[in-house]
Amino acid sequence: MTTSSNIDSDKLKGFIPFDYLTAACIKDLTNQLRVHTLEKGKILFKRGSKDHECHFLMSGEIDLADENFNVTKVTADSEDNYLALDNSSHIHRSSAITTTICQFYSINREYLDLVTTWSQLSEDLDDDDSNEERDSSDDSDVETLDWMDALLTSPLFTRIPPANIQKLLSRFKEREVKIGEIIVQEAAQGDEFYVIKQGRAIVTQGDRHKEKVLAAIQTGHCFGEDALIAESVRNATVTMASNGSLMVLDKVDFDELLKKPIIKSITMEELKIQMDEGDSGTVLIDVRHPEEFRHDPLKNSENIPLNRIREKLAGMNHDFHYVVYCDGGSRSQAAAYIMTESGFHAVCLIR
Repeated sequence: MTTSSNIDSDKLKGFIPFDYLTAACIKDLTNQLRVHTLEKGKILFKRGSKDHECHFLMSGEIDLADENFNVTKVTADSEDNYLALDNSSHIHRSSAITTTICQFYSINREYLDLVTTWSQLSEDLDDDDSNEERDSSDDSDVETLDWMDALLTSPLFTRIPPANIQKLLSRFKEREVKIGEIIVQEAAQGDEFYVIKQGRAIVTQGDRHKEKVLAAIQTGHCFGEDALIAESVRNATVTMASNGSLMVLDKVDFDELLKKPIIKSITMEELKIQMDEGDSGTVLIDVRHPEEFRHDPLKNSENIPLNRIREKLAGMNHDFHYVVYCDGGSRSQAAAYIMTESGFHAVCLIR
């Protein structure tokens, strides 16, 4: 592996997808690039071979020969040289033979895909520019303030006793992570809560062939709480899209310092009194599956399944008081936490 000082970043930006990536994304990728040179008449890859890397021609000339022996000449300084060589799939459709001395930049295609996906998803992040342009020479105090500031200014912390905050921050443990590392795996048991101290990650659901990308997250974002609250398996996979570090809290500390003080409850009797007093600002939400809701609905309740709560937040009113309900309590606790995390007043109904 090479270092960023060996890379010609300006030249690299002449290639897709580097041309639209942020400075920080490019920096992460240049640290993953393999710079290598081949003499004239050497084979870079063979047709039909599986290749986990993408190859970019930086200098020299190369021939690409397909199965019909049709030859396409690629020259480094040509206007047509703006993509990785023969990069339509993991299996090469052509053989690549150098016709002069050539230099290549090669990189793991999964790393490249992770970073480009994050970059496209993150275009709407409010603080994207400020985080992306931060120089790597920033000291650890600045990085610590970034994640702490994000955590302490979140709506969650208005519900936590001050004494708990000090304990909470002291119990986080830092963990270094690498690009491409899977932090949580969908359907696996969860026993930790995470805050990104430094770096970026992608949230996905589904297997490799039906994978759905849900979100791009970065410094200051939290994840992993849903499984801890609902006492269930992970509902998504989180993969690092850069090198970085995480602050990690184990389940015992999470339950004691975050879950317990945040998730409040209301009894059916208390709800009836609240509704009888004409509190039109109270909204009852049933977070069970639609089939469960249709079988046994509560009067005046709205059905929003737990897996759709996050997408419905934008249409909710911060002036309302939300009462969430399910059968066992785990799903309503998870929903109440998610809504509280986003600044809503939400409590669980005990039936």
